[in-house]
Amino acid sequence: MAATQTAKVTKILISHIQPNPHNPRRLFDESPMTILKESIGKLGVLVPIAVYPRIKGKANPIKDQFIILDGERRWRCCSSLHMKKMPGIIIEQPTETENILVMFHIHNLREGWQLMPTALKLEVLMKKLGIKSEKKLNVITKLSVGQIRRCKVLLSYPRKFQNLMLAPPTKRLKSDFFIELYRIRKPALEEKFPPWIKRGDSACIKIILDKYLRKIIPAVTDFRKLAEIYRGSLRVKKITQFYRAFDRFLENEDASIDSIVVPGAHFEKETREAIRSTSRLESQLQSLDQDVIASNQQLVLSLERLMHLIRKKLEDAMVIKRFGDKE
Repeated sequence: MAATQTAKVTKILISHIQPNPHNPRRLFDESPMTILKESIGKLGVLVPIAVYPRIKGKANPIKDQFIILDGERRWRCCSSLHMKKMPGIIIEQPTETENILVMFHIHNLREGWQLMPTALKLEVLMKKLGIKSEKKLNVITKLSVGQIRRCKVLLSYPRKFQNLMLAPPTKRLKSDFFIELYRIRKPALEEKFPPWIKRGDSACIKIILDKYLRKIIPAVTDFRKLAEIYRGSLRVKKITQFYRAFDRFLENEDASIDSIVVPGAHFEKETREAIRSTSRLESQLQSLDQDVIASNQQLVLSLERLMHLIRKKLEDAMVIKRFGDKE
């Protein structure tokens, strides 16, 4: 995309400027806009906006009518301040793909967009270019691979849930909820969890969202615990018990994630950490001389408490194992 030969700053009538339909920034929250508006009111527009001629048909520019390529927030503030003109640089019209890519590159130099609007524009770009590779998208958009993956997660949700992330600030849902929920939604869809499939994807999302909004699920990170219980259930071969517990969780509107109990399947993360810690402690104790241990009363008392705790945990575990083997 080449600039015109006269890419100089000029004064443009604000009424002759229109927003860019390809701008991923669809959310203009009041607080940062107020700060920018106050700055422009006192100092004027310090950074000119970039615009290109508005085209009617294939090659028929409409006289003195422009589309914003960079600077919609500044333009909105100037309009709100009832200013008549603002400084701008006029460039040639980009192609639709160039338009979107320039927006992404601007995004990487400025403050971030909300993730859902970014995902929607990334979706357009993927369809236009026929590219799904995260590495290739990273190169052309400059978004990180992590950002691209999160965008893809949001794009997997039905449109009505995407719209909740595009609502005004007081009603908007953060994308974190849907990203964390995907930890269990993804296997539920891929492995066809019976409780999920019989209710349908949208119905299950709605049930869980309602529990989250009513604080029955207090934090989005609780979905990590649920995913661990699922993986633990696979590990101990009790997936049927998990499905039954998960079904009750979805059926009972007041049931929390803590109600999903599968003996032996909980706290897989903590189990892995306990194994690592036990291995470290075993190595440390083997390296200590008996006289060193005996001479340190605090260490002796700590090891005695640990020994009693381990013995009790093992006894309880053996009871659970005996009952579990009879199921």
